[in-house]
Amino acid sequence: MNRVLLTSLGLLVAVSGLAAPAAHAEGANKCKVGLIAKLPVVMENTRASVPVTVNGKETRVWLDSGAFFNFMPKARAVELGLRTEPLPMGFYMTGIGGTVTPELAQVRDFGIVGVTLHNVQFLVGGSDAGNGFLGANLLGVQTTEFDLAKGVVNLFQERGCDGISLAYWGKGMSVGEARVFRPTDEHDYHIIVEVMINGQSMHALLDTGAPTTLLGRRAAERAGIDMSAPDVVNSMRMGGIGMKRRESWIVRTKTISIGGEEIRNSPIRVIDDADDDRSSDMILGVDFLLSHHIIVSRAQRLMFLTYNGGPIFSATTDGEIGRLATRAENMGKAETTADPKTADEFAGRASGRMDRGDTAGAVADFSEALRLAPTRADLLEHRANAYLRSGKLDLARQDLDAGLAIRPTDHRLLTRRAQLRLATGDRAGARADTDAAAAHLPPGSLDVMQVVNLYERLGAADRGLALIDAVVALHRDDSVYPSLLNARSWNRALANADLDRALKDSDLAIKKAGPQPAMLDTRALVQYRRKAYAAAIADETTALASNPRLAAALFVRGLARDASGDATGGAADLAAARAIAPRIDRRYRAYGLIAPPAPHAAPAKPPAGDADEAEDEDE
Repeated sequence: MNRVLLTSLGLLVAVSGLAAPAAHAEGANKCKVGLIAKLPVVMENTRASVPVTVNGKETRVWLDSGAFFNFMPKARAVELGLRTEPLPMGFYMTGIGGTVTPELAQVRDFGIVGVTLHNVQFLVGGSDAGNGFLGANLLGVQTTEFDLAKGVVNLFQERGCDGISLAYWGKGMSVGEARVFRPTDEHDYHIIVEVMINGQSMHALLDTGAPTTLLGRRAAERAGIDMSAPDVVNSMRMGGIGMKRRESWIVRTKTISIGGEEIRNSPIRVIDDADDDRSSDMILGVDFLLSHHIIVSRAQRLMFLTYNGGPIFSATTDGEIGRLATRAENMGKAETTADPKTADEFAGRASGRMDRGDTAGAVADFSEALRLAPTRADLLEHRANAYLRSGKLDLARQDLDAGLAIRPTDHRLLTRRAQLRLATGDRAGARADTDAAAAHLPPGSLDVMQVVNLYERLGAADRGLALIDAVVALHRDDSVYPSLLNARSWNRALANADLDRALKDSDLAIKKAGPQPAMLDTRALVQYRRKAYAAAIADETTALASNPRLAAALFVRGLARDASGDATGGAADLAAARAIAPRIDRRYRAYGLIAPPAPHAAPAKPPAGDADEAEDEDE
């Protein structure tokens, strides 16, 4: 790769009042460890988030030790008002999604942990994960501590610590030590550690930006894993930077060993890497990091780790294959630590608890954080999400109301409250919040699509359609581009507007992503609107062959069959759609798609609300 001189994020500024780790070993008095920065981390749906300012604007970015440099998607750069410029010819980035050619943006004033840095650079481009990232040029330069379950990421500078364990919290615990490989390039700050899979040594990238641990297929086969075995489970297609989405599978391993820890009969996700030239065999993602407290010493080429408790790799596979009986050895007891003291510390532990399913603990910690910082809207938003996850809608609504009293134009809070209002039957309130969110959305952001979905469910697809073009324009080189084309086509079909362009969008989406059932269903609705009933029936039949319970496909095929003279076939499809999604007639009636009533059906009572609207299958 053609390299240019990119400045690292210079956070070598001491933060006062924070204790540095004390080394526990003979000769520790020669070991000097100084704290550079303590990052106030909150987990946002498996993303490690920290507050920053960009040219005076308060925002948040995510930590991504798997990225070689700070980067952000184009839409985020536009939202923050950053100018971009081309990089030298031949400069590119690679990742799971392929290769992209980025641009460069420079932040004049970048504020983090109370320090303002000047002319901080970000690469701009790639697929839009929804935010900007601080990369390995921050997280891999010195000695870095990660304990995401407690919201901890600390940066240290160490001297004279060779042979000394830096796991200052590990007294009386089983402390593992994993080798950190030396990079081949002096400018490469990735953290690559040794992991043994079925006794085979693997190079594993420690990646705070990856929600799940991934093992490359070539490495899996090298470890003796038979990818054609009957217990291998086909899983989701996965993407990263770039346009590609790769196949993935869930497999079982005999042993996974890291620094002396050993897990037997563990599931792990394998990803297709047939055309991937990256040097690492696997990615250790947030599932691993939430279950461990680690500190990585670049100077000693070691990662010290202890076990936090709870599932490790199964945390992200149990939902698909169920829980496997695994056996762990040399894990030691789970760490016990003192309670947090600050609002940020309570929020960090709360978010880690929520990511691991402990909503009651998350609510308790967020409540304590709010006791210490009662006017922080971000904490109210986090606690509202915890209440929503635990089904306490009234309490969630109170927190969203309180957050909006502090930040009345926050589009994320407005969108969340609109979703809650719609789910509880308050369509008028949901429409008001949706309109307000739309007025304050950053044009082109993927956040727009949540508002588009709200308009669709409120029977106003034409209003949402007006927002989509800017999003599509900023994501043409993105892995979500086919999905955005599909969404635009779907909303055009619902609104019965510009059907020729809707058909072109559908055709292009299917060409790029393949004949996915939801995309075929969209094209079928377009064809039905165009009165091309045979084409609509053909697309829905193909979609239903892959997903027989796709209610929208059954409904539209039923309409198309009835319109083409097959009243019996149409009635059967409509009955099947109604059995899967009882409210489906109401949803489509708002767009003039009226189906014949079921034979001998009694008039249905108007539903009280939309709490179960999510059962209606769609894009």
